[in-house]
Order: sequence, then structure tokens, then C-alpha cells
Amino acid sequence: MITTLHGVPNKLAIITVQSLFSGAGATAIVANVSNAMLRQGTKVRSIDVCSHNDLRLWYGMPLQQTGGWAQGFMDNAQDSLDFAFQSDFGATFLPLGEVNEGYQALLNRIESDPVAWLEWLKHEPEGMLIINLPSHCERLYKALIQHVDLHLCVWQAEPRVYPRLQQFIKRQQLNDGVPEAFLFIENGVAPQLELNRDISNIIHHELADDVTTDISIMRDQHIAEALATQQSCYEYSIAASANADFTELASWIMKRCSNA
Repeated sequence: MITTLHGVPNKLAIITVQSLFSGAGATAIVANVSNAMLRQGTKVRSIDVCSHNDLRLWYGMPLQQTGGWAQGFMDNAQDSLDFAFQSDFGATFLPLGEVNEGYQALLNRIESDPVAWLEWLKHEPEGMLIINLPSHCERLYKALIQHVDLHLCVWQAEPRVYPRLQQFIKRQQLNDGVPEAFLFIENGVAPQLELNRDISNIIHHELADDVTTDISIMRDQHIAEALATQQSCYEYSIAASANADFTELASWIMKRCSNA
């Protein structure tokens, strides 16, 4: 058992977050959960691996700044924190940066030696490292799943989810066994909307309880509005209902990782 201080593991816990399909909300969860952890006194860094380089938009990073960790890693830089950015509220994150035609080479290098990449990202001996993975790249999931403390697969109750879920389960052979670190999480829950509610019920019927989180993120217009102002949801509106969901999810993640 890992001893903890205020529920925070006294080791560096690694969490990967990936959408089941584009737009399901992994990037929003990474940014806002990281902020919730920071507000609870946890050392946390978030890493963007998505080619769109969108995680930076949640942290107020000026759009004219295009640098990031990817080129540094490919150039064998010694310290990943040389490429870190700190937001106005004190959050530390590593933007991907613009890599363009070098993106596939970057993925190949991570896939070939995921442990070396994770070691390069580590800086503090404790706290949380939250990695935003691209939804289209199952190869990264396969490369990293055995080396992380938790992997959250994000889905939303909309018409694409059922076929995408079936395809993912088949390709990853999840019917033969789900990795211990793997869990599905529902985002954008809106039980007041009939279609959303019906699709959500269908998916929850398909998924076993032991492969889903106990926490979901409710749909909240404040999330989109916060992104438009390049802030976290908590910064944008302290009264946003989504803040309670992100805070609860952050606490749940820290507790789960402390018991790993």
C-alpha cells in the first residue's frame, strides 16, 4: 500500500486520457481536472500529445507561441520542463507545439520506447502527470497502457458512440479482458435530453460496472464558454456546476492512484 498525504500518492502517478472518438471531451477533462487537482494542493502537470495542439487553449497560452515539447524530445533535449508553460493560475503544462510532417515520426519514437518517453516527462518524484492522447491513435494507447496508473476512455452519448465502442472493443480485444488501468468515463451527460438519455442507458447496459467510473461529467455550457475565453471552467465561473464534477473526479483519481 502506498502511503499518502491528504489522499495524494507519494509517487508520481501517470494518467492518460483519450476520447473514444474526436470531440468526446478528453482535452476538456485533462485541463479542468488538472486545475481541480492543483486547487487541492496536488503537484500536477498535463501533457498534450494531440496534433491539434488544443490543450494550450485552456491555459491562456498566446496563440502566436507555437513551441512545445515535441521538437525538444525529437532533438534529445535533456529536460522536458524547458518546454513547459505556466498559466496565470499556476498550472504547468507541456504543449505539443507545431510538428506538422514530423508528427508520425514522433509517434513512432514514443511507440518504440514508451518508458524512455515517460522518464523524460517525469520531473517531480510525486504528484500527477496527466497525458492527453489523440483520439485517432490507438497505437499510443497500446504502447502506454501497461505503464500508466489509470487510462480514461472518454465517451459521449451521441449517435456515433455505439458503433465506435463496438469497433474499439473488437480491435483492442477487450472482450478477452480489460487492462486493470482501463476505465470508460461518460462526458456531457444530459438526462433532460431524450436522445442523450436513451443512448446513455444503452451504453451503460453494454458496459460492465467494473470498467466504468463511478463519476460522469454533466453537460454544462460554462465549459464551452470557458474555452472561448482560454480559461479553465473554475476560473471562468466559480458557480459553474461542472466545477463540482471535475473536483469530484480529481479526488476520485487521486484516491484510486493512492491505492494502486
